[in-house]
Amino acid sequence: MPSWAMDFHSVAMAVLDEEGGVTEPNQCFRAAVAELGADGAGARVARPDVAALMQAEADPNGKLYTGSIIITDQSGGWGAISGDIYRLDEKLLIVAELGIPAQQQRNGEIERLTRELEETKRHLSWRNQALVKAQEEIQSLLRQDTLTGLVNRKSLDERVVDEIGRWERYRRPLGLVLMEMDDFGGVNESYGREVGDELLRHVATILTHSLRTTDLVARYGGLEFAVLLPETNEMGALIVAERLRMDLESQIILPMVRPLTASFGVAMLLPGESRQELYARAERAAGHSKKNGRNCVTMAGVIDECDQLYHAADKNDEGFNNA
Repeated sequence: MPSWAMDFHSVAMAVLDEEGGVTEPNQCFRAAVAELGADGAGARVARPDVAALMQAEADPNGKLYTGSIIITDQSGGWGAISGDIYRLDEKLLIVAELGIPAQQQRNGEIERLTRELEETKRHLSWRNQALVKAQEEIQSLLRQDTLTGLVNRKSLDERVVDEIGRWERYRRPLGLVLMEMDDFGGVNESYGREVGDELLRHVATILTHSLRTTDLVARYGGLEFAVLLPETNEMGALIVAERLRMDLESQIILPMVRPLTASFGVAMLLPGESRQELYARAERAAGHSKKNGRNCVTMAGVIDECDQLYHAADKNDEGFNNA
């Protein structure tokens, strides 16, 4: 049977061997056999007599028979279709056009299956969108500090790497401020861990509201916060740190009866410096502030001997002092 006939949906076609066995049925013939109740396994033509047709003489068009054709299978199922049988070389060819009701039924089934397929596609699309959203939410949670709502150290690391790359391209200044809360262990001991957590959340709010949208505030450690300052020079970074210090110092949060304070370290990105090296200088500067009275700001130099301590009490006197 020609290959172009295999996908017909309204014309049932199949080749018969010498014993009437059905071979090479197209899509429509298989569907027609199924509708008749036969399962198609071992399908063969019981009527008309295939052996007699093999000996009969065809008309000029090659037709040997027109009428009812009875199909049986191995399970005993059977049914009848109306069609023609033609000679095809040493075999026979069945051609049966489905009636309008049968074709309408098949078209209805195709439409139903098409609707189900579209519904399945829409459902899968919705599920995929929900999955993408869930994955985005998970990634957001992985990049966020659960206590304060600030971004975590991992997000800070990624942003610093990006800003270092931008610095290398455009040589725009980049500042980093690290702050460590002063004597916070006493808060937990005196008021409990829940109050301590609430105070840390309050500190995060102060930092967020005091900075530009282009700046990044992160939870750096247990009692440490980091502020990344793109497009900020040394004096600008120092001013930011001092303003944050004063904002914290001015806060009296019940049940505490003393203000919150923190020790600050400021470091500016140096040529060829890595993220870890920038962190190390800012941490060193914050430690220097803590060792020299707390509640103050230290500007990190290239080496620790170059670190500059800025103390609020010295504003009217020396300002910056060599460490």
